[in-house]
Amino acid sequence: MTPRRSARGPAPAGPARGAAVILAMLLAALAAAIAVTLFSDQQRWTRAVLQRRDQVQAQALVIAGVQWAQQILHADGRVKPVDHLGEAWAAALPPIPLENGEIRGAISDATARLNVNALGGAADDVERERIERLFAQRGGPVNAVDAIADWIDADAVVRPGGAEDAAYGEQPVPGLAANAPVVRVAELSAVLGVSLPSLTAVSPFLAALPAGTPLNVNTAPPEVLAALFKDARSDAVAALVAARAQRAFSSVADFRSRLPAGLTLSGETSLAVRSDFFYVSVEARQGTTIARARAGAPRRPRQGLADDRLAGRRMTPAPTRAEHQVN
Repeated sequence: MTPRRSARGPAPAGPARGAAVILAMLLAALAAAIAVTLFSDQQRWTRAVLQRRDQVQAQALVIAGVQWAQQILHADGRVKPVDHLGEAWAAALPPIPLENGEIRGAISDATARLNVNALGGAADDVERERIERLFAQRGGPVNAVDAIADWIDADAVVRPGGAEDAAYGEQPVPGLAANAPVVRVAELSAVLGVSLPSLTAVSPFLAALPAGTPLNVNTAPPEVLAALFKDARSDAVAALVAARAQRAFSSVADFRSRLPAGLTLSGETSLAVRSDFFYVSVEARQGTTIARARAGAPRRPRQGLADDRLAGRRMTPAPTRAEHQVN
C-alpha cells in the first residue's frame, strides 16, 4: 500500500522568520532615530542662525539710535543757547514698531546731577556744601565727604576726615587711594566710610564729569535743586519747579531773580542753563533678541570726559526674551 502524502507544504522555519522581522523593525527604528537626530540638529542650527541674525540686527539698531541722538543734540546745540526739559530731546522715544521688532530710546541730561569730581578739584566750598546737603537730605555718606575728596584729588595729603594710601593699606584687603577723578559713581563704593546703601540712595543724583562742569538749573530734578539752598522748604522747591515748567530760565540771573520766597541761593558757582553732556539709552528688539546701549553724547566733539559711559557706546549682551524676563 502507498502511504498518503500530506496536503501541507514544508513547515516554515519559525525562529528564522521572527528574527528577520525583529531585524527589520530594528533597522526601521534606527533609520527613524537618525532622521529625527538630523532634523533636530538642523532645527537647532536654524534657530542659532536666526538668533545670531536678530542679535546683529538689534545691535546695529541701537548703534544707529545712539548716533541719531548725538546728531539731534549737536544740531540742537548750534541753534539754541538754553537747554530745558521742554525741548524735543527730553521726551522719551516711545516704542517704534519695526519689521520683526521695535526700538525705543531716551536722552537724559548728565549735567542735571551734582558732579562728584568737583570734590577733588579746586572747587570752592559752595560745590562741597551742595553735595553735603544732598547726602544729608537723601541718606548719603555724609561723614565720608573728605574720604571721597581724598580718593579723587591728586595729592597724598590727608584731609581731616579723609583717607589716603596708608589707611587703605591697613584694610583686610590692602589697597591704594585712586587719586584720580572717578569714571563711574559706583567706584565710590571702594572709598572708606561709604556703604553701598548710602551710595545707592544718592547715585541717581550724582554724575562723574570733568571738574568744572556746571549744573543745569533747567534740567536738575527737585532733589538736586533742594541741595542748592540752605534750609530749603519742599513747598518752595515745588513752586520753583512749577515756575520752571511754565517758562525755562534764560540765564542764571533769571534763575536767581525768580526764586520763590524762602529760597536763598548759597552761591552761583558752577550753575548754568545749558548742557554739554548727555546720556543716551537705546533698546532694540529683533525677534526674541534684545540689545541695549548706554552712551555719552558730549555736545562738542573731542570734549574731555571723566565718565567712561560718556566716552563711547557700552553694549550689553543681547539676551533672549526668556533671559530678559529672568533678569
